[in-house]
Amino acid sequence: MSSNEVDGPNSGYASLLLEDYLENPDSVPVEWRTLFESGHTGSVASLPGLQRLLEVAANWNGHEDPPGAPAPDPAVTATPSDAIDETLLGGVAAAMALVKAHRMHGHLAARLDPLGSEPMGDPALDETMLIPSLTPELQSRIPSSLLRVHVPGPTLREALPALKDVYCGTIAYEIEHLSDHAERVWLRQAIESGRYRQALAPEERTKLLASITRAEGFEQYLRKSFLGQKQFSLEGLDTMMPMLDEAIELAASMGAHEVVIGMAHRGRLNVLAHTTGHPYGSILREFEGERTIDAVVMDEEGGTGDVKYHLPATGTRATENGEVTITLAPNPSHLEAVDPVIEGWARAEQTDRSSGAGIHDPSVALPILIHGDASFAGQGIVAETLNLSNLDGYTTGGTLHIISNNQVGFTTDPQEGRSTRYSSDLAKGFDIPIVHVNADDPEAAVAAVRLALAYRQEFGHDFVVDLVGYRRFGHQEQDEAAYTQPLMAAQVADHPTAREQYAGRLVAAGVLTQAEADAVFEQTQAELRAAHEELKATMARPRPQKDGGIPADTGEVVDTAVNGERLEELNVQLLEVPKDFEVHGKLLKQLERRRVALAGGGIDWGHAEALAYGSLLVEGIPIRLSGQDTERGTFAHRHAVLHDPRSGEVHVPLQHVPGATASFEVYNSPLSEYACLGFEYGYS
Repeated sequence: MSSNEVDGPNSGYASLLLEDYLENPDSVPVEWRTLFESGHTGSVASLPGLQRLLEVAANWNGHEDPPGAPAPDPAVTATPSDAIDETLLGGVAAAMALVKAHRMHGHLAARLDPLGSEPMGDPALDETMLIPSLTPELQSRIPSSLLRVHVPGPTLREALPALKDVYCGTIAYEIEHLSDHAERVWLRQAIESGRYRQALAPEERTKLLASITRAEGFEQYLRKSFLGQKQFSLEGLDTMMPMLDEAIELAASMGAHEVVIGMAHRGRLNVLAHTTGHPYGSILREFEGERTIDAVVMDEEGGTGDVKYHLPATGTRATENGEVTITLAPNPSHLEAVDPVIEGWARAEQTDRSSGAGIHDPSVALPILIHGDASFAGQGIVAETLNLSNLDGYTTGGTLHIISNNQVGFTTDPQEGRSTRYSSDLAKGFDIPIVHVNADDPEAAVAAVRLALAYRQEFGHDFVVDLVGYRRFGHQEQDEAAYTQPLMAAQVADHPTAREQYAGRLVAAGVLTQAEADAVFEQTQAELRAAHEELKATMARPRPQKDGGIPADTGEVVDTAVNGERLEELNVQLLEVPKDFEVHGKLLKQLERRRVALAGGGIDWGHAEALAYGSLLVEGIPIRLSGQDTERGTFAHRHAVLHDPRSGEVHVPLQHVPGATASFEVYNSPLSEYACLGFEYGYS
């Protein structure tokens, strides 16, 4: 390839390839890489000293003299037109290092803690410590277009403040660990351009305040009305409620008609009330039930039999794009046990099981998992669940993970509970983007959800939002936080709530008055008081009489027999393969025995199982099998999936049964018992 082929009319195309080369030299074909490194094209020549810059930048981090830098040849005298500005050249290299540092380590300088702890920072983020020092004058000479940033500003001097705001504010990003180049580039553009962090309209800000206010008002009413009862308050992470609201709206706009949520007990009552729409009266009944049995027996269901902060609920919500069913799955005290259950539940909602292998459409349902900071890092089921995320038999097209990070696990400080800096660090091993956000900045928290859902739609992968907040009271309302975290407890006691801070911002901006902000809080209190009074009135009525007992069985006999003619048809059909498909010779002999075994006797386990499955499929009953070595069978008895020894192609006879009106899914699972069992439980 000659330089003539890429100069002139083709220079635009060459410039695009050059940008890819600057990002990753291995991402362009060898002939283009050779050409760029030769320095003979018009594209390269348009950037003075680019060839030398690339050589230096490849071995230099901007903080020390470039290793092995060749000394200038005194025998070569440059003409004025060919002279290289060494200061500018070094400045560009330092600027590139500075941009890279903000993308990789900006989170270390971000103000993520609502309680105001100082971020650790990183020297690489300080432009004055680079060599050469990036003075304002030098910054003004460096075009930002050369640095491939997406923040506004023609030069580094104008772009750098914006870059710091993006990466070192109340929201921070960890995306550079992703192995996919396209994902990294897409995320950088989305983050730096502010595409999903646009300023909210006044009515959107008012709606956001109302969501936070309802969350806080609900928790306060419960605490005052039922002093000492456990509620595992959300306070300190109230911003999670508008995050869920935004996720549901966006999911609906992307085609979802189901949102499935899994979480432990922290904030669960708030999600029950304000996300699924569970009536206040039903929740209050659970609290009154701890005082008197009358509150429970007056319920038609006779009580739930479980503590209130384990309870499930299902509701519907009207969105701009239609109704969405929202399900909060039940969860025991095992914190993260619900994670794989939600994944299986969502996968079932996403699958059309009417024929073949089933048709999987991830847009149909959105799984949301709300984790604790200590349990996300500490419980192995989290890693098992994340490992399912990109497997064909288990993927749900991207799960939104929200870590409700109150910076303490019961009474255990982070440095005692994990070996990583962040509770979210486990997700890096699974190529999952991570956004950290200060829970006292509700607009940033909502922006994080917008980015997460856009990424899911674009790439179909999981996304983690680490919502950094605090716990306003102890682990639960009977607990005294000051016993073990006295300094944090003192800080929290003096710290204004997210509602108070955001309301103050909106009042200062003239979006609404203080009286209007207070009115939303009072409205929540009034609704709770009314529901409470109505509940108390029902408790004063006579107990309802219940008729009869629970029947011992349904009284129906299920006929599971299959007629012989049907079995003979299935036996022939299950041995058919495509004309160009070759079955392994040794296996073929075993399968051919089945042709006569049905009539002559001697049916083995695998043969009987295949006929049973086939009979269910023609009756319209879908089947899903998964587990370790499920396709072949641990003892080489099933052979549900046949492999062509020549081409490597596979054929699943049970997915091609004539007359079948249901799907047959079969998947080998990862080497996991806990998560896979939970997944299949949720799927069923």
